[in-house]
Amino acid sequence: MIASPAPNEVEDEAAPLPDPQPIAERIALAAVEVLSGHRSVRQLQRWLAPHIYMELAQAAGMRARMKKVTGLPGRIMSSRTCAPAHGVCEASVVVWDMTRPRACAVRLEMHRGRWRANALDVI
Repeated sequence: MIASPAPNEVEDEAAPLPDPQPIAERIALAAVEVLSGHRSVRQLQRWLAPHIYMELAQAAGMRARMKKVTGLPGRIMSSRTCAPAHGVCEASVVVWDMTRPRACAVRLEMHRGRWRANALDVI
């Protein structure tokens, strides 16, 4: 007798989710490093939704043509997270990019069992 294939796993709303704060911090720091020319945008591809990846790649390309890479990579100054719904996290992160502080807003959503950025804004 052939066993039937396993049913598609549905994310359990009662299951505990991994802590999103370190992931939001890493994504924000990496985005600032991409915009300052210290990191390749391809390193963020698996952590960003496709439309966010494309926007960040375009912004990094324009900035790379406008200025030369100077200074050191950034560091996290502070971060705050909140969960407006199950499987959703919104974070604000302050990154010091060695010339000035940068504010980042990140919206993470669960995608295939891991956090993925669906919105990203670096000011």
